[in-house]
Amino acid sequence: MNKIEIKTEIGVSEMFEFTMNNNYKTIRGTVAVLFSLASAAGLVVYWNQFSGWQKALLLFFALMFTIIEPIEYYLRSKRQVKKNFTVPLNYIFDNNGIEIHRNEETAHNDWQEVMKVITTKKSVIIYLSPVRAFILPKKDIGDQYQSLKNLMEDNTSCYKFKM
Repeated sequence: MNKIEIKTEIGVSEMFEFTMNNNYKTIRGTVAVLFSLASAAGLVVYWNQFSGWQKALLLFFALMFTIIEPIEYYLRSKRQVKKNFTVPLNYIFDNNGIEIHRNEETAHNDWQEVMKVITTKKSVIIYLSPVRAFILPKKDIGDQYQSLKNLMEDNTSCYKFKM
């Protein structure tokens, strides 16, 4: 039986990347960024035709999804890591599913619960629902990456597998 054990600590950079990926690689995220860019373009092109409060409003919209929201996501990621990820997680992957150990707590998820698996620059993200996921930093996976990929390909039937 294939068994892969990964001990991981999620840092702010992995959580921030996960949050940005979840929020900006969607239709909603794309529309939000396009809205901010259109606001910035409108502000520049029609500068002389707007009053002061209209310029301020367009500037706010231009910064909302390109500067303000990413800063808020970073601060939220920092709080979440400080609150929820102070203790390392130990993942055990085998043909039966995924077992997670944290201190004295243990949880198990079957492979059929896996909805999608994606890889980002820093992490492998295993989604069990649209709002519940396991974040595995690549630095913690190390040389077990290919074995983990093979194990998940063999055992999952998720709708999206990009690893």
